[in-house]
Amino acid sequence: NAEDFTAWDGVTKANYSVDTVDRFGDLLRQAFRVSTSGAPGPVHLALRGSTGQILDREADFDLAFEQRFTHYPAFRPEAEPSDVKAAVAELVKAAKPIIVAGGGAVSSGAGAEIIKLAELLQIPIATSLHARGLVPDDHPLAVGVPGSYSRWCANQAIAAADLVFFIGSHTGGQVTNGWQIPKIGTRTIQLDINPDELGRNYPNVVSLHGDAKVTLQKMIEAVNAQPRRAEWLEQCRGYVSDFWAESDPLRNSDAVPIRPERIARELGEWLPSNATLVCDTFHAAIWTAQMSRLKAGQNYVRCAGSLGWAFPATLGAKAALPDKPVIGFAGDAGFYYHMAELETAARLKLNMVMVVNNNYSGGVAESAAFQHSVNFAKVADSMGCVGFRVEQAADMKPALDKALASGRPALVEVLGNPAIRAKRGWVPPAVSGE
Repeated sequence: NAEDFTAWDGVTKANYSVDTVDRFGDLLRQAFRVSTSGAPGPVHLALRGSTGQILDREADFDLAFEQRFTHYPAFRPEAEPSDVKAAVAELVKAAKPIIVAGGGAVSSGAGAEIIKLAELLQIPIATSLHARGLVPDDHPLAVGVPGSYSRWCANQAIAAADLVFFIGSHTGGQVTNGWQIPKIGTRTIQLDINPDELGRNYPNVVSLHGDAKVTLQKMIEAVNAQPRRAEWLEQCRGYVSDFWAESDPLRNSDAVPIRPERIARELGEWLPSNATLVCDTFHAAIWTAQMSRLKAGQNYVRCAGSLGWAFPATLGAKAALPDKPVIGFAGDAGFYYHMAELETAARLKLNMVMVVNNNYSGGVAESAAFQHSVNFAKVADSMGCVGFRVEQAADMKPALDKALASGRPALVEVLGNPAIRAKRGWVPPAVSGE
């Protein structure tokens, strides 16, 4: 409809109106070009009429798509050689550098290059929620997820750094915990395929305009000195070690109702090696960011919308990855938003596994408590899916095994503790007189 056409402008890379049926073919091809070039993003085609009646007639379409635009990034520009050389020089001379990898690094497929550069230059790596699956949690240089939905060890490492290298990151409020990690004024390098991002929030000492994968390859080739940073790495590993020493007693708890730290631990340990984990926002994201450990080959998809996004997104991810395990994770409040999509999952035979931390609470206040008579597992059964209910932590992995082996859309309802709240992102203590 013409009335809502402009509403798409702010949430898409391009917004096209198909006013005649003859324009459908070329605009569809252009949509793929725009969507996959530069930073990938959605493109909207509005078909004229309240139900797209513009296409309610026959026409001959040439829908042969260009191979380049069937994947992203469609183009891989390289940063200027002088910028590559300058960035490497800054990283070599810094005493306490750290890498913060973001979603753009994932879109570029730059995980191997980030790890190789970090190993060459002995630089710790923090990964945003978007980039969680890029660096395995057991890598000795990994410090975890920074920002507001974070592990405090990652925030402490970034706060202690004298140079931060952002790779494919918007440097937005969440990954920086309101631009406090690192604090404004810290020396930064930024690599991004979108020039508008460079220096947007931090005044970079070097800005690298290019695709992450190919630019990092050039940086690796330009390294001709390997600094020794044993003390800095030991400092960062100390943060990580202290974090797990604090967290593991909670992750290992057998308490009933089940602690969310234990739920996140069990989910991470069980997750198949080639699985994609799709997480809702707020507590679902915080608990998995803090307490789940991911391995090489696993993918993590964080919420790209509001609360409740995870379940329909899990269905979408499974439709895109029919031959790989796709697991969703949400709280009960988030699951309530789109619970009716259980029927969609059953009808379309989307055999994903949805894990719901049911603590009968919205996670924010006692006033958000839900009816204890609701049994999500039975709801799933009644809507054509298969449901499992877990009340003891030790029963979680067997239930997940059964859910995945069922070959059907499955829901695993875990009865969690409503009283426990996740810690928000660590920030440096205020300095007197500031």
